[in-house]
Amino acid sequence: MKKSTVDITWLGQGGFLFESVGERLIIDPFLSDVVEQRQGFPRLTSPPFTVEELEPDFIFITHDHIDHFDPISLPEIHRSYPKVPVGGPDSVMNKAVNCHFNPSALVTINKYDTHFFGRFKITAMPATHSDPFTVGCLVEVGGKVIYLSGDTLYSEKLADELMLIIKTKIDVMLVCINGKLGNMDWLEAVSLVRKLKPKLAIPMHYGMFAENTTDPVPFIDGIGSFGIMGEILIPGVRKTIS
Repeated sequence: MKKSTVDITWLGQGGFLFESVGERLIIDPFLSDVVEQRQGFPRLTSPPFTVEELEPDFIFITHDHIDHFDPISLPEIHRSYPKVPVGGPDSVMNKAVNCHFNPSALVTINKYDTHFFGRFKITAMPATHSDPFTVGCLVEVGGKVIYLSGDTLYSEKLADELMLIIKTKIDVMLVCINGKLGNMDWLEAVSLVRKLKPKLAIPMHYGMFAENTTDPVPFIDGIGSFGIMGEILIPGVRKTIS
C-alpha cells in the first residue's frame, strides 16, 4: 500500500475522524446530548464538529450504545448522506434498520471480518463489552496501521488474541482508559499497550462525563516508562501521522 499522511481527529469519547488523500472515515461520532436526556449526565465538552462539517465518505460504528451509535446524531448524519456506507457488527445493523437507515448503505462487519471502504481497510477486532457484538477495529490506510480498541475490558486472553491477529507493527493505538461501565482502566490500558508495542499510543473515552472519566496523564507516564510514546489529543484538533 502506497504511503501517505493520515490525519486523526478525536471527536471526543470513542469517536474519531480519519482523513487520507481526500477520503474521510468517521468512527463512533457522538455529537448530541442524548446521554443527558436519557441518563442525566451532561457533556463536559461541546461537539468539535456539526453534522454538516463532518462530510463523511464512510462510517463505522463499533457497537450499539448511545455514546457510540448516537440515536440523535447518527440518523441525522445518515439523512444528510444517505448513500454513505455505514458499517458495523450485527447489533449496529439491527439498530440502523430500526432507525430506518437505507438498507443499501448498510455493511455488516462482525468480529474478524475485513472490508474496504475506499482507501480504508477495516478489520473488526475482538472486544469484551456488555454489547456482545462489540468490536474494536484495525484501520489500515496510506501505509499506516491504526488499532482502535473500542469499548472493552482487559484480559490476558484478549491481549493474546490481538497479538495473534495483528501481524504488522501498529503505528497508532487508540485505547479506552476510563475504567468504568465495561471498559479497562488506565493501568490495564498500559498493560495492553506494553503487549502490542505500538509506535504511538493515544488514550480515549475520558473527559466527556464527570461520572465516567479519569486523568490520562498516568497512562502517558506509564507507557513512557517502557519507551512507548504517548500523546493526549484535544477534540477537534488534527494529529497528522506521516
